[in-house]
This record gives sequence, structure tokens and C-alpha cells, in this order.
Amino acid sequence: MRWIIRIVVTLVSLAVVAVGAVFLIPAERIARIAESQFEANTGRKLTITGGVSPTLWPRLGVTLEGVAISNADWAGAEPMLEASRLDVGVGMSALLGRDVVVEAFEVEAPIIRLARNAQGQANWDFLTELGGEDEEDGGGPGVNSVSLPKGTITGATIIYDDASTGLRKELEALDATLRLDDLAGEAQVDVSALMDGQSVSLSAQVAGLQPLLDGGVQGISATATLGANQVSFDGVAGIEPMQAKGGVEGVVADHPSLFGLMGQPAPRIPEGLGQRVEFGGNLTLTPEMDVFFRDASLALDQNRLAGDIDVRLAGEVPQVTARLAGDRLDFSAMSTDTSEGDGAANAGAGGWSEARLDVSGLSAVNGDFTFKANALDLGSIQLGKTALSGSLDRSRMVTRFENIEAFDGLVSGQFVVNNRAGLSVGGDMIADRVAMQRLLSDFAGFERLVADASLSLKFLGVGDTLDAIMRSLSGEGRLDVGAGELLGLDIAGMIRNFDAAYVGEGSKTVFDDITASFTIADGTLRNDDLNFTASLLTATGAGALDLGAQTVDYRLVPVALAAQIDEGISVPVLITGPWSNVKYRPDLKSLLDRELEEEKEKLKAAARAREAELKAKAEAKLVEELGVTRGEGQSVEEAVKDGLEEKAKDALRSLFD
Repeated sequence: MRWIIRIVVTLVSLAVVAVGAVFLIPAERIARIAESQFEANTGRKLTITGGVSPTLWPRLGVTLEGVAISNADWAGAEPMLEASRLDVGVGMSALLGRDVVVEAFEVEAPIIRLARNAQGQANWDFLTELGGEDEEDGGGPGVNSVSLPKGTITGATIIYDDASTGLRKELEALDATLRLDDLAGEAQVDVSALMDGQSVSLSAQVAGLQPLLDGGVQGISATATLGANQVSFDGVAGIEPMQAKGGVEGVVADHPSLFGLMGQPAPRIPEGLGQRVEFGGNLTLTPEMDVFFRDASLALDQNRLAGDIDVRLAGEVPQVTARLAGDRLDFSAMSTDTSEGDGAANAGAGGWSEARLDVSGLSAVNGDFTFKANALDLGSIQLGKTALSGSLDRSRMVTRFENIEAFDGLVSGQFVVNNRAGLSVGGDMIADRVAMQRLLSDFAGFERLVADASLSLKFLGVGDTLDAIMRSLSGEGRLDVGAGELLGLDIAGMIRNFDAAYVGEGSKTVFDDITASFTIADGTLRNDDLNFTASLLTATGAGALDLGAQTVDYRLVPVALAAQIDEGISVPVLITGPWSNVKYRPDLKSLLDRELEEEKEKLKAAARAREAELKAKAEAKLVEELGVTRGEGQSVEEAVKDGLEEKAKDALRSLFD
């Protein structure tokens, strides 16, 4: 940005000329001299449409009105800079030597148009247009050094248009102050402006302005604010190429201002995820646009994290590598936040949320991450020691976890959120010795199963709401439950008493183990191989859990006292209803059907016995009347046949005797 210094020094030189010639040369002539000298020094045309007024008191200087500086040939016809008034005041040394003291430099309501073309060339790069670099170390021809106790710009408009990136920004109502001890020495800059309707400000100290503008790395301390948002930097930096290294700290407490600057509405952020963000650490920005944020501290409301974050900005999407750790983190608002703005309300009491799940942020970055915490509160889920790793690539995030302390057991596996072509979620998980009462209570509001269990589960769901995902679930799994209790159901009591009163609060069935496998399709979990073992009792079961509608329709067939009584005592139990109000009742129709079937079998057996008895009597009478004798093992039919054949033979013999 040496063009700024070059313009200032050139205008100071014009002020010296104007003051020195105030009594000898008319103002119009001074204007023409100023224009020609400016063009010779910068390669750009200076146009003064108003007056040129040299001043002697209270300081030496000149006032220019209606000033315009031409643009690069490729940047359009509008001037690069135009101002209604420009005042330059110089010290007496400006008349005597090459060290220039600019006592005042004031610009009123300028419009500054900065641009880059598609090839990356900047319209403020005067030196390229002039064909080379200055041989002088100073800011302009024939000048050793420049000092500026105070220079001001008021009411400025800066328009930046970059054809190489498509970026266009505009700063309005810009007020700036520059204090410069020496061109090669320390400079202080204070700027305030409006960008996209948002108030922004910058205060910076530079150890050496000219070395910085010449492409060197200099010490810089700067603070930028946007509403209640603030970021500070203290270290060294360069601008050509852009690079920095130093300490950074900041706070983000005004999301509407921040996102308004980007032309986007502020998202709704649950408490604990950054309604207020505080950060600090050591920052390194390389010329290749790689950012290393080391020894970082990050506070998201009450949650505090530490670690390292690396960002590669080159490319279409930033590439982020993050390694973060925390102690006890509270993200409970993720499951309890019901603020408006995310879609329809819940489907009803006990139903899954129909609020739209916004995961558009998955497309903002790619990267890899690791995360560790001693405890993690997710609202409905409480986790102990947690270690996660994962990757995010083109809107698909894979989170891997191993031996996470959850529900008094350990959980491992992976969870996938994919938003490449509509939202889908999937998982492949194994849980070892988890507390089923806590697990089912948190996920399904079901608190009747008290036992530790091992569970394997693969699942996939599609939809942009939790309700849609639950109704689309598919997958498979297996459950192995150790010894425990089934509350609210006394199966043995029902069998002994044939009384549904045993189904109720305070009743329970103690068991030794439960095993089952299941499949999931269209949001409905089905099982047909349940095996239940308890003292004096075994049971099998089959049925369905509608995960989307949150209902159960299951049939349990217990068998009691099988070792004491042939075939034991069995009363099938129906488990039905919504999860919030599950009903247990004996399957009386099944009992009746079984009794009817037993009576039918008895009647059939009696009929068969009567039929056999009558048949035996008829056969005996036939044998008696025919006077035949049955041989051993011979049927009645065979005996009658043999007897009739023998009598026929006897009759034929009597005819020939």
C-alpha cells in the first residue's frame, strides 16, 4: 500500500511549491503545476476542478478543492480517488531540506475505489505502471523522511472490487486518523466505518511503516471491533505477502453483527455452544495462507476447551485439523432448546421433534479432529470419559469413538452424518454392560427393564427432522441382557392366579437372562426369537416396536413350573400401547383358543376310540356268523376271505362226489 505514502509525499511537495510561489504565481497556474508534477511522480493524472489556496497561517500549506486521481486504464472511467477538499500543512523544514514534517493532512468525504482485475493486478500499484521500483528508501522523489503528527480522513467511502475472487465490499462513513513519527518509524492508525450496515473499527500500531509497505515483516499491535465482537493481535506481520505471528485473543458476543457482515442471518446457538465465545492463543499465518493456532484456549459460554487448531485456507473450502480437550463440558441445551426458528413444533406429547435439522454448516469446512473430555452432559445423555476422533469431507462427517463411558458401561463404534444429497444418519455401535433402564429411559422413555446388557446395533435413517429419521430407520442388531428385573409385570403371579391385577405398579418379574436379535425396517423394530429365563419360568416372545410412532405390540409366552408339572403352566401376555403408557394383559383369547383346541382333540380321541370299538364288535360278529377261524396275526378281512374260499372249495367237491 505504498501508493498512500507516495500520494501524500507528492501532495506535500506540491504544497511546498505552492507556498513558495504564493506571491509570484496565480492559483490557476499553481493547479496546473501540481497536476503535472503529480502525474510525473505517480503516473496518474491529478485533476483539480476547484480552487488552489496556499496558506501561511496558522501553518504553511495548501488547500485543494474538487480533487480527483485517475484510475488504472483497465479499472474503468471513474477516478480511483476523488475528494471534495484536501488540506496539506507542512513545517518550515519543508522549505529548507529533504526531511518533510506534515503538520496536517486532512481529506474530506473522499471516495476511494480499489480494484483487482482477473489477473490479480491492483489499481493502486503505481510502481508497476511506472515500470519499476523506487531507488529511494523514502516515500517519494527527493525525500529522506516524512513525519505526520496527525492526518485525518472524514466521511470517506471505500469500494473494493476483486474480479479474481468475486469479492466486493464497501466501507461507508469512514473516519481515519494516522500519526507517523517517521516514515521508517512507528505509526498509529485508528479507523471507524460502516460495512454492510455494521459498525467496524480498527486501532493499530506499526513499528515501521515504510518497511512494512516495502514488503517487510514488522511489529504490529492491533485491535478490531465489530459491535460487541473484538479481536486483538500482538506480534509481527507483513502485508506483501500476507503473514503474521503472535498472540491473539478475542470475544464473540454479538452474532447478528458478525453474520450481518457476511450477509447472513445469525443462527440460533444453544447455550454451551457459543452464545458467547472467548478465545486466545498463539497464531501463525504463513504466506501460503496456512493458519496455525497453537496453545489455544476456547470458551463456549460455560464450557472451556484447550488444544491446537490448524486451518489451510487455500482451496475452495478451508481444511481444518483440530485437537481439543476439556474437563467437564455441559452441552445439555442441545437436547432441550426449543427456541423458535427451526421449523414446526413437536408432533405432540411424547412424539419426536418435527423441527428441521439444520446441518448446512457441514459444507463450510473439511478436516479431521480429535476430542477428549472427562465428562460430557448432552442433556438426555450423560457420558463419562470421552475420546472421539473423526473426519469431515464434503458435508459428510464420520465420528469414531472407543470405550466411551456411557450408561455405566462402555460404548464404541462410529456415527455418520451425511448431508451430501439430503440428510441421513447412520451408525455401527457396540455397547458393553450398559444399564438398560438408563439407556431406554433416555432414548425411549421406557423405565421398566432393570439390568445390564450388551448390545450391537447397525442403523440408517433419512430425513430432515428427527421424526422423519425415526420413521425411516433400517438396520439390525442383537441384545444380550444379564440378570435383572422387569418392573410392572408379575408373570408368575398372573399364571398362578389368572389375574391381571398382578400387572401394575410395584409388581415385577426377576429373570436370569434375556437374549434377542432384531431387524429394523421403515422405522419398525421386529423380533421373533426372544428367549427369557427366570426361576421357575421361561418365556419366548415376538412382536414389533414402532420407533417412529413410539408404540409397542408384543406377545410374550411364558411357561412356569415346567419342571414340576408336565408341560408347565402358560399364560401368554400381550404388551401393547404407546411407550408413555404401556399396557400388560393376559392373552385371554389365546387361552380360550387353546382350551377349545384341547377339547376338540379330546372329542376326536373319544370318537376314534368308539369307532374302533364298534368296528371290533362288527368284525367279531361277522367271524362268528360265517364260522371262520382267524389265524395268528391275521386280520378279519383275511380270515373271512380265506374262510369263504375254503367253503367254496368244499362245495365244489361235494358236486363231484
